[in-house]
Amino acid sequence: MKKVFTISMLFLFSAAVFGQDAKGGDIKNFRFGVTTLPSIMWYKPDDLKKFESRGAAFRFGVLINAEYSFSGNFAMGFGIGLGSGGGKINFLDSTHYFVKDDEIVEYPVPTDTVSQHFMLSTRTYKSSYYTIPISLKMRTGEIGYMRYFVEPRFNIGIKNKVRADDDVVVWGETTALKQENLDITKDMAPIKMSVTISGGGEYYLSGSTAFVFAIGYDYGLSNVAHKTSDNLLRTKDGDTKVLEQKLAQNGLIISLGILF
Repeated sequence: MKKVFTISMLFLFSAAVFGQDAKGGDIKNFRFGVTTLPSIMWYKPDDLKKFESRGAAFRFGVLINAEYSFSGNFAMGFGIGLGSGGGKINFLDSTHYFVKDDEIVEYPVPTDTVSQHFMLSTRTYKSSYYTIPISLKMRTGEIGYMRYFVEPRFNIGIKNKVRADDDVVVWGETTALKQENLDITKDMAPIKMSVTISGGGEYYLSGSTAFVFAIGYDYGLSNVAHKTSDNLLRTKDGDTKVLEQKLAQNGLIISLGILF
């Protein structure tokens, strides 16, 4: 992800420098470009008796995008990219799991498995997705070298991989430990969906080439985790069951890009 960030920023800088010789002009019907997406993301749990949101995480994404203008002020946008998400969650009940060879053991645990047993206190999620956005851009006429816009966007995220850093306590003891970089990909939903409402502007560099910037709120529509966990257990009043979980991904997203 660091390499993607560096390449994207070099691309944006080069496009801005070489596009400064002329400004203005009509917008082409079809434009394409690249967008970087720094963001602050967090999880919103559905059941506050079992979960508590404990903060946001800085994340980053990159998008190859295009738009088709069907009038001077309206454009349909689409693209494909790689994004990331996550957040920090406190587990308020007796939530626990088993680990063998630094990997979480799926439930039910085989009777011949020698594993460690931990109670989960806090989990920091680190997720990555292949993203497909579809948007409608509604923009003003040209004001100087600028056009301003509002853009609602529907996002589809296809799960790539998900890791977790856990604060745990050894089951039946008081020893606090950290379990880092655990692979929890199988415990997360394969698809996530959200809607982003953003506003920003286009600064025209040359002809239809523009530097595009925006800030938006991303509202999660779907559960990013499996409704029934594959490996987390919940013990309450002496009764142990598989944990039921529902987490929505929300966030603030900044868009910085170039359209040609």
